[in-house]
Amino acid sequence: MYLCTHFTSTGEMVENRLFTVGKIRECERFTMNKRGISPLELMEEAGCACADELVSEIWREDVDRIHFYVGCGNNGGDGVVIAIQLLEEHHIDNQVNLVICAPEGAHFSSEMEYQLQRWQTVSQEYENANIVYYNVDNQQSIDKNDLIVDALFGIGLNKPLTGFYADVVHHINSSDAYTISIDTPSGLFADQHTPDNCSIVVADRTLSIQFMKTAFLLPENSPFVGDVEVVDIGMEAPAELLPEKWLLTSSDVRTVLRPRPKFAHKGTFGHGLLVAGCDRMPGAAVLASTAAMRGGIGKLTVHTVRSVRDILAVTLPEAIHDIDENEQYVSHINWNKLPENISAVAFGPGLGTAKQTVSVMKDILDTVKLPLVIDADGLNMLAENKTWLAFLPPYSILTPHFAEFERLAGKPSDDFDRLERAKQFAQRYTVILVLKGHHTVVTFPDGRQFFNTTGNSGMATAGSGDVLTGLLLALLAQGYDPKHAAVLGVYLHGAAGDAYTEDNAASTLIASDLPRYFSKAILAMNER
Repeated sequence: MYLCTHFTSTGEMVENRLFTVGKIRECERFTMNKRGISPLELMEEAGCACADELVSEIWREDVDRIHFYVGCGNNGGDGVVIAIQLLEEHHIDNQVNLVICAPEGAHFSSEMEYQLQRWQTVSQEYENANIVYYNVDNQQSIDKNDLIVDALFGIGLNKPLTGFYADVVHHINSSDAYTISIDTPSGLFADQHTPDNCSIVVADRTLSIQFMKTAFLLPENSPFVGDVEVVDIGMEAPAELLPEKWLLTSSDVRTVLRPRPKFAHKGTFGHGLLVAGCDRMPGAAVLASTAAMRGGIGKLTVHTVRSVRDILAVTLPEAIHDIDENEQYVSHINWNKLPENISAVAFGPGLGTAKQTVSVMKDILDTVKLPLVIDADGLNMLAENKTWLAFLPPYSILTPHFAEFERLAGKPSDDFDRLERAKQFAQRYTVILVLKGHHTVVTFPDGRQFFNTTGNSGMATAGSGDVLTGLLLALLAQGYDPKHAAVLGVYLHGAAGDAYTEDNAASTLIASDLPRYFSKAILAMNER
């Protein structure tokens, strides 16, 4: 895959594509046609791969019995294959109960019928193999040390579970047993919002077959999916089958991370202008400035108030200072006093929203033709003056968290609606939107969205966003294309947080730790 072109694939790497259910079905057909295999054979490969993952859980935990709750469709067929594999190939001695969940008159898929016939044979050969039919009035007992495998419904589900199946889900969720869902927790929609108060299996772990599902990356679904493991079954996708949503991985980011020329000088790596800080919030400017310098920028000029300059002079002597005439907040920028070689501008951290500071932002929009990085109070100013959005330089990078984005684009009805609003916003204003969260989403003006895969809960701390702003400024100043700067900055920002947790508890991380770990994150990425 090549980030610098279109994130396209040659066919051998598909694990970072976030396909819709319809496109996953296309991948299944493409794989079967290319390899000359049947749906049953593809099901067998999926079941074998999941069994390999599942057996480690069985051996690691003190598991008494294993209950496979299987539905009538192909997800149920996957579950039966897994159960057979555990007995025949992995030779487990736990009792394996196949719990058939089929209301009266239910239709079994042909593949599921075939697998049930196989189970009838297997259950005669293995004393620890058993089959029962789920009965609402006479439910299978589940003990705390048992293991539940949820194979009721897969990604094809598009309506809420009710009646019989809702009862099965309630029965599973009422137990204290560890639960593993196959492909997706039953009841959860894979690529659209699942209505509130629906019956959904609460999984401790989800074995997602071949592809991560968009639903797994959204906060609203975190109570259901548990730890997600993508299980590779060798499925392929046509090279032309390109989704709008992607996972952002190290292999992608490596394609845009540039080596530093041997004979470079400080002018090679650009000159950035950071407009940040006020007398009440000096730390934001310090954090963003430090991140910019650690991010590889050649020179950094910080326009701020005198009290912030005094702190920077001690903590970051490498920065150049441009002092505002106002003692409390930024009120005016004299562009004639600034160097002519400014190559990127960042605006927002710790500025406050004084009337004169708001005027400075309008002045920047009228004056600066370079892509901007806008964060924090800069975003709040835009939210109060939405007509200014039309004057943003193309491919400016906006970095809101959820609340800031709601002020810009309205309150979403759910997490999928938020993604759609982000897409529409980026397209309408030709900007790059960095929607911050556990899986920060970078949205390009062409509608593509990239879910970051680095970072941890320790980064949910004051000032973390200011560090990201400084890093993005550094990358823009060095001449990175804004799209590349956005994804590289987001990835490295999270990777620095991950590098910190290699030696420290996540709960002890503070924002000023992050710039010190940029180096470790870059080295690790280059090694991979």
